[in-house]
Amino acid sequence: MTGNDLPLKLLNAERAASDLIERYGICAPDHIRLRDIAFNEKAVVVEESVGRAAARLTRIGDRATIRVPPDEHPGRKRFSIAHELGHLILNHVAGSIQKVCSNRDMMSWHRPDIETEANFFASELIMPKKLVVPMCDVAEINLEPVRKVANQFRVSLMASAIRFVRFCPEKCAVVCSENGKVSWSYRSPTWWPVIRRGMILDERTIAYDFFKDEALPDEPIEIDANAWISMRETEEVVEHSLGSKSYGFVLSILWIRL
Repeated sequence: MTGNDLPLKLLNAERAASDLIERYGICAPDHIRLRDIAFNEKAVVVEESVGRAAARLTRIGDRATIRVPPDEHPGRKRFSIAHELGHLILNHVAGSIQKVCSNRDMMSWHRPDIETEANFFASELIMPKKLVVPMCDVAEINLEPVRKVANQFRVSLMASAIRFVRFCPEKCAVVCSENGKVSWSYRSPTWWPVIRRGMILDERTIAYDFFKDEALPDEPIEIDANAWISMRETEEVVEHSLGSKSYGFVLSILWIRL
C-alpha cells in the first residue's frame, strides 16, 4: 500500500482527524493534548488495567471512557488513546457498547477494517501532515529521521516509520516482519517494487538475523536488492532494521538509492 492508493475510508478517517486539528488550532507538537481533545469530544481517559487488551472504549449514550494500561510505553499509550478516539469520532461504536482493541489491532495497517481506519485517524491526529512533511525530506534514508519524528511527537517507532514513508520523496518502504515472514509493508509514493506479504525472509536480509537471535547492526547496510524484491534497475538496497523482543517483530526501512 502507498499514500497514492489509499481506500476512500482511510482518506476519510484522516480527514476527520485533520478537521480536529484545525478545530483546535494545532500548529505544534505540544498542542496535541490528547486527553483535553478527548474530554472536549465527551470522552474521559482513564489509566487502569485492561487485561490483555491494548485499550478499551466504553460508550454510554453521548459519553465515553477510554481505558489504557498505566504501565504502557508513553508513545504506545498516546497512540492507543488516539486510536480509541478514532473509533468514537468515526462512529464505530453506537449507543451503549464496549470496544476492546488488542496490540495487533494497533498494528493493523493493511486490513480493510475499522481498526486500520482508527490507526490512520490516530496517525494524522498525533502526527499532523502539515507538521511532519518538512521532517521527511532528508538526503539519507534510515531510522534516524524516523526516530526524530517519534521523539518529537512522542509516538512509537512503528507509527512514526509509516508516517515518514508516507511523505518521504525518496524511494523507500517500511516492512514489518513476524515469525520470519513479511507481515505487511507500506511504501512511499515513488517506490514501485512489490514486497509480498507472507514472504519468507531471505537469509541475506538484516531482518532475518533478528529471528535467529542475532544482534542487528545499529547502522544501515547495503544488501542485494533481490533479497527483498525482484529488480533489474538496481543491484542493492539500503536496509536499516530494528527488532522488538517484547512484541516479536522487526521493523525495516528499505531505500533504493539509484
